[in-house]
Amino acid sequence: MNLAALEALDVQAGERVLEVAFGGGDLLGRLLGAGAGEVVGADASSAMVARARRRYSRAKGSRLLEASVTALPLPNGSVDKACSVNSLYFWPNLDAAAWELSRVIRPGGKLVLCFQTPKAVRAWPGHRFGFHAWEEEEIASAMGGAGFRDLVSKRGSDRKLGEFVCLAGLRGPA
Repeated sequence: MNLAALEALDVQAGERVLEVAFGGGDLLGRLLGAGAGEVVGADASSAMVARARRRYSRAKGSRLLEASVTALPLPNGSVDKACSVNSLYFWPNLDAAAWELSRVIRPGGKLVLCFQTPKAVRAWPGHRFGFHAWEEEEIASAMGGAGFRDLVSKRGSDRKLGEFVCLAGLRGPA
């Protein structure tokens, strides 16, 4: 899923890219290696932020924040692109998250959300512990309602996680 997200983001030199709920930080490293001008990581878990700070302490152009997807401590329109991979199942309010991401992404910027299909989520026994298996249509509706347009959906499969979707959209004008 991380590779699919990286491909969909199409990071260009000098761009400021945000990853929300970065977990172990694998994609953060890939973003730094892709030529982004700055990579901002936001995760609600203090343990994940501490781990990523240790892992990327020497990486130039990284900024790591402890923050929720619904309350990002970033100025309006301050990132060119944003992504979240395999984490929106934990978001308490999909619409509020989409609006907050719209707020921090500049007009014309891109949002990429990669997530397992509901069938794949339900195949894992841990889904009973707070996972919300969003349908692709619900996520597309939240993105569209928050001003993202030209949505493109791409499906993939991971041998460990099963079928997933990468949904990308461009933020409309302010």
